[in-house]
Amino acid sequence: MNNFIDYISSKAYTDDYLINLIYNLEKNFCNKLLDQDYKIDLSNKEKCDLMRFADILCRSSKDEHKNLSLRIVSLVYEFKELLEDKFIKLSIINVLTKLGNFPSINLIGIKDENTGIDEIDLDLIIKRVYNESPIKEIFTDEQLKIFNELQTNNHFSFSGSTSFGKSFIFEAFTKYLIEEHNQSDNIAFIVPTKALINQVSYKIRKLVKSYSYKVINSPEIPKVIKRQDGKYIFVFTPERLIAYFLDTTNPKIDYLFVDEAHKLLSVKDTRTPLMYHALVMAKRKSINIFFASPNIPNPSVFLELVNNTPDESYAVKVESVSQNRFFVNCHTDYSYMISDYGEDILFPKLNFSGNVITDLGIILNTFSNGRQSIVYCNTIEKTILTAFEFARTLGEVRDENIDKLIDIINEKVHEQYYLRYCLKKGIAYHFGGIPEEIKIRVEELYKLGVIKIIFCTSTLLEGVNLPAKNIFILSEKIGLSNMNEVDFWNLAGRAGRLSKDLAGNIFCVNLYNQQGYWNDDSKIKILRDKNIDETKPIILRKNNKNLYKNIANYYTRNDYTNKKLSEDDKKIIEMYGNILLYHDTVNSDSVLKDRFIDSGNNFLDV
Repeated sequence: MNNFIDYISSKAYTDDYLINLIYNLEKNFCNKLLDQDYKIDLSNKEKCDLMRFADILCRSSKDEHKNLSLRIVSLVYEFKELLEDKFIKLSIINVLTKLGNFPSINLIGIKDENTGIDEIDLDLIIKRVYNESPIKEIFTDEQLKIFNELQTNNHFSFSGSTSFGKSFIFEAFTKYLIEEHNQSDNIAFIVPTKALINQVSYKIRKLVKSYSYKVINSPEIPKVIKRQDGKYIFVFTPERLIAYFLDTTNPKIDYLFVDEAHKLLSVKDTRTPLMYHALVMAKRKSINIFFASPNIPNPSVFLELVNNTPDESYAVKVESVSQNRFFVNCHTDYSYMISDYGEDILFPKLNFSGNVITDLGIILNTFSNGRQSIVYCNTIEKTILTAFEFARTLGEVRDENIDKLIDIINEKVHEQYYLRYCLKKGIAYHFGGIPEEIKIRVEELYKLGVIKIIFCTSTLLEGVNLPAKNIFILSEKIGLSNMNEVDFWNLAGRAGRLSKDLAGNIFCVNLYNQQGYWNDDSKIKILRDKNIDETKPIILRKNNKNLYKNIANYYTRNDYTNKKLSEDDKKIIEMYGNILLYHDTVNSDSVLKDRFIDSGNNFLDV
């Protein structure tokens, strides 16, 4: 039966008529973006055919077919007048149910599994029971698949889109372990930066408030807490986890969850060697290690890094949220939607002025439509100045929550703090250096919808949870470095929120007409091509002999192979060198040590 369904789905997937229908939907969607009162004109036959295609595709076992089915219903959903048709409404509910995308069904407006259609109602009831998570929220089918793997494996690595809900799965698994193992395990979460410690700790405290668990952020457990009964959940950066391991009197950790594992792939980040070292120490202590990462096509690579079997891994390719991709060039007034089903769909001239802030206002007013939006800037300076200058064009808002936050800023920072002025205008900015209490409150107001537009740096790539309907990406860089595919799609993936949207909108914007700010049309390839190539951490790459040669040179105090290495590059070499010596001294199994020896640069006895 499945083979027959897949055969029919494959025919539908390449059907020229369907491709034309989807392209027509996209063109109408572009008109809707420009005019919220725009009404789509589809014949009854076209409506029925679209829903029939979606129904066929959602039953397929192939990921690309399921994604196309979601694409169809996400575009239809944008036209509220279509949802007034009961057939279309029920068809979308049926498709989302077959896809196992339960968090999105509530968007359609259904209560108590009562659609009046027996097949749909029965599917809903069965799947809602079967897919219920330990924290009572409903898993998508793909989330349930991952959760079942975590239950049955001592280690596992998975990847999914930014909107997939990776942290939700770890939280559900944490509660499962607590209840299934009668609160007998100590659990640790490793996060890439200190900025994430409070965010993750807050969620975990809410999760375990009815249990005798203590949530600890410091590698030194306070004596007063040590004397109490109960187990621990630790939220550590790599540095803190290493410090925790070095104290042999600390309690054993049973499970380690590594969210944002893609940080292990970074070549330029000086935190990467420490994260690797922390994981090797965890493996040496026989801790069960589980990895989650965004968009990585080969999540098994993280298991290889700690000498675990790479078979226990899974890359989720089924989309939870569809995404619309746009490019806006303010300097040529040439803007379009990228389509996979026809030529780029051009927008009419938007009459840009040549003034950066005025043009930014045109873009946000035209495309955000009052929905929550993120504006990405690549540096802190650009973030603050762009937000501040844009705020100057807005009127003041009256909101009690904003007033309370402004009072805190006046009391604890300075009354001239730029953020205070932006908040008065109903917008905000966000980056790592903002005082923690203020940053948390900004995030809360944004999630509540009090703040609609937030200007951000790459803190979003560190796992800070600020999804939105729209994201406007003003630069192809992080700081002064080009974004790689993984980072770009991790950032762009903030557009569209599971349970809030069926689709998100990604806008790459040439606002400044400067190098590094989308002024080179060839850079748009990263937006057009959604495929992400397989990649590996530097210590696993075949073409990295210079790394091991330079580690040997570090030991022997010889010159590095490249005299133009940056200070960060030198620091990374030295960190790997020191880690390698430690692994050798304690006789630890280590991929780093094995690869160093295999490279023919064995200076460990020097």
